[in-house]
Amino acid sequence: MHRVLSRIAFIICLWPAPFGASHAQEPRAVQIGGQVAVPLDHQAPTGPSAFLRYELGAPFDPAKPTVFVVADAQQFYVRTGAMPALQASLFGDGFNVVGILGRATNPAFLRASLDNEGHTDWRAAWRIFNSAQWVEDIEAVRLKLLGEHGRVVLYGRSGGAFLIHQYLAVHGDHVERAWTQAPLNPYIAAGLGLRADHFWEEIGAYDPALQGLLRQALARAPGERARWLRILQRQNFFVPLAPRDEERARLIRAMAAGDTAVIDAAGKAYQVDEVARMMAAPEGVAILVRLYEFEAPFIARARPRDDGIHPGEETFRDQVRPLRRLEEQGLIAPVAFDPAPLHRLDAEVFVLAGRHDHTADYRASIALSALYPRGRLFIADDTHVFEAMNRQGHATRLLRAFLAHGADSADYRAAESAADALRWRE
Repeated sequence: MHRVLSRIAFIICLWPAPFGASHAQEPRAVQIGGQVAVPLDHQAPTGPSAFLRYELGAPFDPAKPTVFVVADAQQFYVRTGAMPALQASLFGDGFNVVGILGRATNPAFLRASLDNEGHTDWRAAWRIFNSAQWVEDIEAVRLKLLGEHGRVVLYGRSGGAFLIHQYLAVHGDHVERAWTQAPLNPYIAAGLGLRADHFWEEIGAYDPALQGLLRQALARAPGERARWLRILQRQNFFVPLAPRDEERARLIRAMAAGDTAVIDAAGKAYQVDEVARMMAAPEGVAILVRLYEFEAPFIARARPRDDGIHPGEETFRDQVRPLRRLEEQGLIAPVAFDPAPLHRLDAEVFVLAGRHDHTADYRASIALSALYPRGRLFIADDTHVFEAMNRQGHATRLLRAFLAHGADSADYRAAESAADALRWRE
């Protein structure tokens, strides 16, 4: 399974190499780090515990600031041996760079989510893998490495960025700076009535005939609906903004024509079958718990949808059905997100948003950034994977300047000025 994970670029928010770094230039993978014992359930601190590993990009230097690279259950860029490459490509040698290998990498946590017959106990899985547990895992590693009063710098994107904001709401007084890239926040988005999946409207605007073609294709092949919608959903992560509409149209026309060669090639390119196998494996349970957390705030709060086809939303809804049933029965409740403590933090918090992000609505990012007294927002004319920002090197320059010197520094102002051509303007 770990070999499979290493080949999968992302589930909803990773790209093949960080900021376009070449695999040929990556340093040799080494493992430097340690482990910390944490409760299986932080709500029962005297109960069973297990060890979580953390790894560093280079030997720890107490004179340097410490960056935690935060990934959540459905991200795999923090994995065994990966931190030296992440340090080289993203941060440079001016930081201690730490990655926490998540709960789903330890068999003890996975076993705790099974019933006596070895099947998934979804109620136990929720208790073990919900985000409140991951928040306290981050805090446990901070205490181990930096002590009670040590302050940390945080980096995360998409689901990991959301986890950072969840951590800030509980332990934000221990954070010096935080970089959050494409930070989806379903609580804010649902509260504002926002949906990030605009696929149906976008294909209609590009070519009104595409909506009818897709309906006809799915009606003729109902057994393929789930897989075809996953292909359309994952296309967003692999195709840059400029050719996106035409590539969508080409795929929809292939579905309408029953052209299995084109459809299967897209499924392979977008790693659809690999992800499906991973989701069905034991490690997939933690992923589904996290995906449910992305969906749960919309269940009761979001405005009703039209009768269109929304690949992202339908895929999420189908995947998290076991957990939705538990919520409907009153057996679980989503982790609360209380923004009130964020108003009192002195941490600098950066939000990098993409105007054309299909996962994290940029308008929710505006509201999120405004929660922080020292919040900083940059909206790029880009997508969830920031292809243009990465290709031109702006994301890395902004990141390093912000984490090292802060948003009021000359270095940051120079990096922001250089990226200004890619800033979205209404």
